[in-house]
Amino acid sequence: MKINKKITALTAALSLACLAGDAAAVEVSQLSSVSNDQSQTPDASLVIKKVMPFNQLGFNRSIAMLGSEANAYIGFGSRLDEVVSKANLYFDVTPSPALLSLVSHIKVYLNNELMGVTSIEDGQQGKKLSLSMPLDTRFFSNFNQIRFELIGNTKKECSNPNDSSIWAEISQSSRIEMYVQKTELESDLSLLPAPFFDVRDFSPLNLPIIMGDNYSLSEIKAAGVLSSYFGSLAGWRGAHFPLSFDSVPEHNAVVFVSNDNKPAFLRDFPDADGPRLQIISHPTNPYVKLLLVIGRDSNDLNTAVQGLALGNQLLTGPMAKINEVKQIKPRVPYDAPNWVSTSRPVALSELVEQKSMLQVEGRTPPPINVSLRLPPDLFTWQSRGIPMDLSYRYSPPTKDNSGSRLTLSINDQFVEAFNLTTSGQGGDSNRVRVPLLDDSFLSTNDLVRIPAFKVGSENQIEFEFGFASVTDGQCLVTQPSKQYAVIDGDSTIDFSGFPHYIEMPNMRAFATSGFPYTRMADLSETVVVIPQNASREALQTFMNVMGSLGGDSGYPGIKVTLTDQWDKAALKNKDILSIGVVPELKDAAQNADQVNLVLQAGKRQILLPGKNEQQLGLNWMNPSNSKQDAADFVSVEASGSFAAITGMESPFTPNRTLVSIMASKPADFAAVDQAITDSGKVAHMFGSVVTLRNGEVASYNVGSHYYMGKLPVWQLVWYHFSNHPVIVAFFAALLVVIVTIVLWRVLRQIAQKRTENTEDEE
Repeated sequence: MKINKKITALTAALSLACLAGDAAAVEVSQLSSVSNDQSQTPDASLVIKKVMPFNQLGFNRSIAMLGSEANAYIGFGSRLDEVVSKANLYFDVTPSPALLSLVSHIKVYLNNELMGVTSIEDGQQGKKLSLSMPLDTRFFSNFNQIRFELIGNTKKECSNPNDSSIWAEISQSSRIEMYVQKTELESDLSLLPAPFFDVRDFSPLNLPIIMGDNYSLSEIKAAGVLSSYFGSLAGWRGAHFPLSFDSVPEHNAVVFVSNDNKPAFLRDFPDADGPRLQIISHPTNPYVKLLLVIGRDSNDLNTAVQGLALGNQLLTGPMAKINEVKQIKPRVPYDAPNWVSTSRPVALSELVEQKSMLQVEGRTPPPINVSLRLPPDLFTWQSRGIPMDLSYRYSPPTKDNSGSRLTLSINDQFVEAFNLTTSGQGGDSNRVRVPLLDDSFLSTNDLVRIPAFKVGSENQIEFEFGFASVTDGQCLVTQPSKQYAVIDGDSTIDFSGFPHYIEMPNMRAFATSGFPYTRMADLSETVVVIPQNASREALQTFMNVMGSLGGDSGYPGIKVTLTDQWDKAALKNKDILSIGVVPELKDAAQNADQVNLVLQAGKRQILLPGKNEQQLGLNWMNPSNSKQDAADFVSVEASGSFAAITGMESPFTPNRTLVSIMASKPADFAAVDQAITDSGKVAHMFGSVVTLRNGEVASYNVGSHYYMGKLPVWQLVWYHFSNHPVIVAFFAALLVVIVTIVLWRVLRQIAQKRTENTEDEE
């Protein structure tokens, strides 16, 4: 009875707001509003404690500060709908045992404002210190930066600031604790994507999706496209989209409302006259916003979602009507915004958000990092490397052979070092060949190339400038106190000229890049198959997978096709993604034996290879170097949690892919939802079968394989025969014999003609 009264009250409040035509009218609350006067004590119910450990801010190791005046930087954001009322920094630091007390200390800055100083006292050197410091909330902004600066001395006189014994390390377990106060935002579409996704918030996105229980397949598609849009915004953060029907949201949420399918708490919502977007406040909590996707039917809902995904920069006010959304120029393969272009040289300035990220300063400046992601099927076998034209500027040392240098690393692998000279710039002849993946699987000797670039995964290029000390006698007298270094934004890296070719199925490519579906960023060549009357959990997994694909490509999947039928005509020439418990998959396949895993109720059947290649360090670019034939068949019945992701060639089109996401029961889809956004689990996915149980991931490479892409004929032949040296040797010998016979015949004919001509002359 109480639930019904609550729903009725919500319905009345929302209906009144919509009939009045002003979304702001719904902002009625029993909670006290936040006063702009910060001296007034805030309502305790509006204050939330947030804890941000450094390891959740991108630091998976301790943070080192080397040399005096060395700096360490920690970045974090403040949400648009929150005001920081109190903040504290808790950090664990271990100072060098060689530091002198009192004259050695650590300064802490917030947005370049000094927050405090921690001195190193006798007895603290070489020990882990747990320290705390209040942060002045007046200096908080949208994006915040904490800077640690180490001032170190090992001698009272003539101390060398670059002495290797001057160091301190900050633990990744350090944290920032904030007490934030929720604020009321205007119901204005110009704030989008905030507050539903706030770029200032570095935590994973959790965005509930609400709709009525009379939904259609087309409405589910609209929710999936919306998930891919918000997933593309969330990017590295990861995103989850809890789905519910007829429930009242407690947090910022997206609500789908059509004339024939309205959530229970919006039963009296006025019928729509077309696709619309509207932001309103929650009727009982003004600090919670609802984004309404409105339409006459599911077609209108899809139009509204596409308008949101492609044209949110045009939206203002509390409500907007979407008149038309049309794709003028179709997407082309491999044009995903998150992937580096392989059609031309790419400037490094295109790979960073701001050019200022290519400049550093300080006595020991931090590295310059550039991130990039490559298409998973970029064929780099036996490549000489990736050409990079590198230009840079820096504070010149006093002499050419000072020992100062620029070190280039890729994914923590050293590539090359360049001496820094008195000219203060470099790059006139610095054309670097950056090595690629380890191709030792084709070699029988011990020579292993440096696996610098990881095709299909996130790559990190690191430029580290190291300035050597210059001394005169015992004292440092000539080195300036601060050094500057810049990587020229016009420096280029060139991935053009490489063909696209990859062996499939490949769960590593799917898990890290959403391949092959993200080959077309808008998913125009993707069909998602879900069961008829699919469970809420299966539909939620569809939305989470769409969010993951959007995060991989950086573009919403507005052209995806969703169906609940295994229709050959609709699935032909498409890459298929199946979600659900699909025993009919075995019947749909042309060869039932190629289905490596079948789930049906409590029954599980799996084909296993002779050895788990997870123990072999399998190179995912070429899975064929290990035994793939099924060696064992296992059939069990069990009731525990179990889910799996399998890949195989599409039964409807050669060289197309079918990936199936399956669970033994609906609740087990939660394991898939969690795994696809967990970098630790993703790193262990490869091959053709991935199983998930009890939080663990196991991968197997079994069954038949196929290839996607094209190679020149000579390269295609050499690549496929390279794993069979005996056959190559046989054909080489045969070729030599054939050439010898042909040459012998030709030379014999020439000799015979000469003999005949000589006889005629006589």
